[in-house]
Order: sequence, then structure tokens, then C-alpha cells
Amino acid sequence: MIKQLTIHGFRGFGIGQSIDFSLPNGKCGSGLNIIVGANNSGKSTIIESIKAFNAESSFSEGKRNLNAGDRIKITLTEENGTVHSLETVNEGGSEICWSDETRVKSYILPSRRYVEYEFSKIKWGRDDFLNNTYLKNRSYGISNFYTRLFSMADHKDEIDRILKRIVGQHVDWTIEQRDNGNYYAKFIFGNTAHSSEGIGDGLWSVLTICDALYDSNEKDIIVIDEPELSLHPAYQKRLMTELLEQSKTRQIIISTHSPYFINWEAIANDGGLIRTQKLSDGNIRVDCLKSSSKNKIKGLISNLNNPHILGLYANEIFFLEDNIIVTEGQEDVIFYKKALIEKGIEICGDFFGWGAGGAGNEKIILNILKDLGYKKVVAIFDGDKKQLADEIAADFPEYLCIVLPQNDVRDKNISAKVVEGIMTNNGILKEAHIDWFINEFVGRIKSFFQS
Repeated sequence: MIKQLTIHGFRGFGIGQSIDFSLPNGKCGSGLNIIVGANNSGKSTIIESIKAFNAESSFSEGKRNLNAGDRIKITLTEENGTVHSLETVNEGGSEICWSDETRVKSYILPSRRYVEYEFSKIKWGRDDFLNNTYLKNRSYGISNFYTRLFSMADHKDEIDRILKRIVGQHVDWTIEQRDNGNYYAKFIFGNTAHSSEGIGDGLWSVLTICDALYDSNEKDIIVIDEPELSLHPAYQKRLMTELLEQSKTRQIIISTHSPYFINWEAIANDGGLIRTQKLSDGNIRVDCLKSSSKNKIKGLISNLNNPHILGLYANEIFFLEDNIIVTEGQEDVIFYKKALIEKGIEICGDFFGWGAGGAGNEKIILNILKDLGYKKVVAIFDGDKKQLADEIAADFPEYLCIVLPQNDVRDKNISAKVVEGIMTNNGILKEAHIDWFINEFVGRIKSFFQS
């Protein structure tokens, strides 16, 4: 399995970057590595780099980064510490040399999962498929997938079990032959039958994922680029459950744009969260969540009073490029947004989920964002949390901390004690604090995001 991958000179990686991968330890999701990042930020290049160790390869001129001297070097470190590397030859050009003869085989499922709807009868096992399938360039689909269909047909019980867990119901399928001698996959739904091209892309996508999983062994490496493609959210959630179970003993690496594939239980069990970003100079940067942050996540996911802290809405943050605003709680998000609308002001930023679940949690959230390379983060604190805010400002000098001039965002009556806020109880910004809100709150945030 892969412990670390270092990429230099390949596509957008003009500056060398090292990616640390998590390894399965028997716990749910421990071997799951989740790669997030905007489009064109290097996620697929990481997958291509892993694929390069499957078999002999070469790097055409368009794949080599001129900022790295038109040279490529990729190094892969295995779980046991063994290091393998490949790099372009000293004379230049597309050819590469290897540090050794060993190949680190990974089952790689591309994001483009078009399959041939009619085919001849050829049956390949997993090793044959890995050795013969992957093209040197990004292709429009999965070449030779039909060879796996015949192998899958021999193991329908295993395939159907996984298929049912993801789809949520039994799917009846078989391989049929036309009069012209060509074969096709037939899917039967009640009294209706569909040929290969008659079923949706979503079901085909699930079937290709089932193939990646059903005959895998412990400690295998499985890489899936954008598992969410064409899948309904219900399928995505059930697929994630399957990946969590499989990654107890296998290393599974996924690249995703879907918040349904961020799983905090897996990360707390030492799974990986990896973020890519394209810098202003065109180079790719990769950041990995640190073990210290993973350990603190355990407390957040067990917080029964605030179960939404790391919920779906918070997960969406990891698919934004930057400009994050972290508040203490849910009502802060609601009332700040209300005040912005009331005053007709727009901030080019996004609130983190429904808040951090308390001022004490803001430092944990900031650590996560810092680990993953976020540059523009604002933390908002109530007036009675100034000491904590000062401590956090010292710990995170690159971020902006703002303290309210009152003890809360709005007025409250708590056990006959009145807590003064910058807004009334029903969320109307008080006259005395309008200038502060526009100049200190909005003004400082806008200036920080634009700097």
C-alpha cells in the first residue's frame, strides 16, 4: 500500500509536492483517503501518478511542466518503507527510467466510465485487467471492461450482494448474445428488460465500482476518480457506507466533488483528507489533514448537543476555494446573514456550516482549515470571549479574528439575566452598532478577503 507519493514536474506540479496516505488499521474508514479540491487543481494528476506505477509508461511533452525543467520525477513509498521512483531520462524527452523492476499495482477507476455496449467473449481476471487496460493518456471510458463482465458473471453472488447494498434493491442482470454473435449485458426490472445501452449511466457506474471491489484482497489499493458521477444522493450515501466497510482492510483513494463522500468517522479513525489547490502562479499545492486535527475531530462528532457541527452543510466548505467565516453557533450564521441582507451588503465569503458549536470549538475548525491550506479565514467571537479570541489570534496570525462589541449577536433573556447583543431579540441590527457592523465587521472581512 502507498504511504507517501511525491510528484515533481508532472502537469501542474511545477514545484514538488508530497502526499501522505492513510493505511487501513481495521477500523471503519481507516484506509479511506478523500481527495478534494476545485476543478483543474491536480486531483486527477495524483491519480495518474499512482497509475504510472502499474506498468511501463512514458510522459508526452504536454504532460511535462516547463517550470520544473521539462522533467518529471515521481516517487512512491510503500507501507513497509520500500521506495520506488520513475523519472524522465537525463537526455530529456518522453522516456522514463525506473529505480527498480517492481510495479505497485492499483485498481484505478477513471472518472470517464463509458463502457462498450456490445462486445466479444473474452474473460480477464483482475491481474490481466490491470496489466492490459489502462491507457497512457486520459481516455473517454474504460477500455476492455466487457472482459470483466464475463468474470463478474461467474461470481454473481458476490457482485449482487454489493450491488444490492449500493442500489438498495436486487438488480437482475445477465449476459446475452445477439444473432450476429455479439454479446451485451441485459438488465431485467419486473416485466421489463433493458439492453446495455438502455440502462442509465448511474447503474453502469455502480457496476464498474462493484467490479473494483468484489474480487479485491486485503491490502489492495483501489482508486476511484469521482465515485459520485451519475449517482443519486441516496446511492452516494449507500456507496460511502460500502467504502467505509471495505477500507477497514483495503486502501481506498477517492477524488470527489460531493459532500456525501466526506466522512468524519473515517477521518477520526485515521482516514485521510487531502486538499489540492492551484496557486496564483499556476503551480499545484497539496495539503493533508494532520493527525493532531484528526484526534480533535473525535470530540466534535460525539457532541450530541450539536450534531450538525460537521454535518453536510459544513462538508460543503471543503469544495470551496477559500474565504471562510467561522462563527460560534447556528444563530450567529442566521443573524449575520440576516443583517447583511437587511443592509444590502454582500461578502464574497461563506459561513462554515451552522457554526462551530461553541467558541471553544473554533480553534479545532481553524486547525482543520489551516492543515488543508486555507488562506482566508475569519473567526467571529462574542464580546465575552475576547480573551479566547486574543489567544486564537496569536495562534493563527494569518487569519482574522473579530470580537463583537457586545456579549452576543442578539439580545437574550437567560434565567432572568439580560444578555446584550448587537441586534434585538428578533434580529434587527441596533442603531448604535450599525457603523461598527458596516465598518468593523463587513469592512475588515472584505479587506481581508481581498488582500
